[in-house]
Amino acid sequence: MLAPLTTRSARALLSPSARVLVAAADPDGGIARVRELPWSDVHWPTLVSLTSFERAAAQVFRLLRAAPEGAVPDDVTNTMQRIFRVAVFRSDELSDAAGAACDALEHAGVAALWLKGAALAMQSAEAFSVRSMGDLDVLVDPAQHDTARRALLAAGWATGVPDPSYDVHHHDAPLFWRAGIRLELHDGLFPPGHPFADDSAESWIGRGVARLWGTRAVTVLPPAWHVVHASAHWAWNHEGEIGTWQYLHDLQRLTGPWGSAADEWHRVVQAAELINARQPVGWALWLGSRLGSASVDERAMQRLRGPSRMLTAVEEREWVLRAFHSPAASPSVAWSRFWWRRSMAGLGEAAGSWPWCAGRTAPASGLGGPLPTTSPLQRTDPQIERESDPGSELRAGTRSGTVARWRRHLDRVLRG
Repeated sequence: MLAPLTTRSARALLSPSARVLVAAADPDGGIARVRELPWSDVHWPTLVSLTSFERAAAQVFRLLRAAPEGAVPDDVTNTMQRIFRVAVFRSDELSDAAGAACDALEHAGVAALWLKGAALAMQSAEAFSVRSMGDLDVLVDPAQHDTARRALLAAGWATGVPDPSYDVHHHDAPLFWRAGIRLELHDGLFPPGHPFADDSAESWIGRGVARLWGTRAVTVLPPAWHVVHASAHWAWNHEGEIGTWQYLHDLQRLTGPWGSAADEWHRVVQAAELINARQPVGWALWLGSRLGSASVDERAMQRLRGPSRMLTAVEEREWVLRAFHSPAASPSVAWSRFWWRRSMAGLGEAAGSWPWCAGRTAPASGLGGPLPTTSPLQRTDPQIERESDPGSELRAGTRSGTVARWRRHLDRVLRG
């Protein structure tokens, strides 16, 4: 019988590259466990690709600089330094873009709730260098949507190519700032047809608290509600696949000051139950406590996730193997989503409101094909031979490749 995953056994399911990436999300940037990381087994092209894809360049670069002498090849350091410099430049651009949007919305009299990474940055001493992000997310009341959009366009934001898929989405097609920075103007926090309760923009904006970002007054969710939204967004909207590193990073930042304070975790439980998001929030917190360094209250997590049942240990392994384009991920979208649905314990069954029914099209990690790439490393022949992609033969579109992928996946699930 499979045992429940501990922090140690859950991290052991990750590839060496992903273990380094996850460590960089720690509040100290992974420095405390730099000596225990599997540096000699890291597949460097994979780590560079994952770092770029997860937008973790600043944190990973700092961790690589703290690695034992000789552990990181020079060309990896040079490549990561270039990516790091771009990330620093982008953080300045994000700050300028967010400031312009704040000013435009305030001048237009629009009540705006800043979300996710932007909200975290506006409350952090590091501002937008706290972590990189793909876009800025802001929620407005639908009654003020047109006013907000006009104000942003007048402030210099621009529209992109029209995309009909956004006509039934919970936010507009992105608006664009210089350097390709995007802003998503939300009318709601979850796709249409979702199973969550009390989801009106008015309700969420009403939960906001005022904070000072420099000289600007901004509205953000209080920490417990921020945790609930981030958890449900990652575990439901993205099926626990996209944005995993950012979720681990933000969860640790948000909950780190709580320590063992039961009051804050009680607020998380209350908020998740209020909007009928117990399972996605519970599973997200579980993964954050096993892969990351978040000190999640076990009682709160178990109350949300529900009691262990037959095959819960399999569900746990499937959640871990979905992350970071693991070579051991399921080769089948249907298989991966079966276990995801099972972990939701019936949430969304009656309404048929699964994320992919509302236009979510990203495949399961195992069918993602080649890893997202960044600037190629200049490898010598011996390095290429030694560092051959551990998942390349498994991603091959052949019958033998599919069989090999199933064997690796089931081996990790049943014996990992």
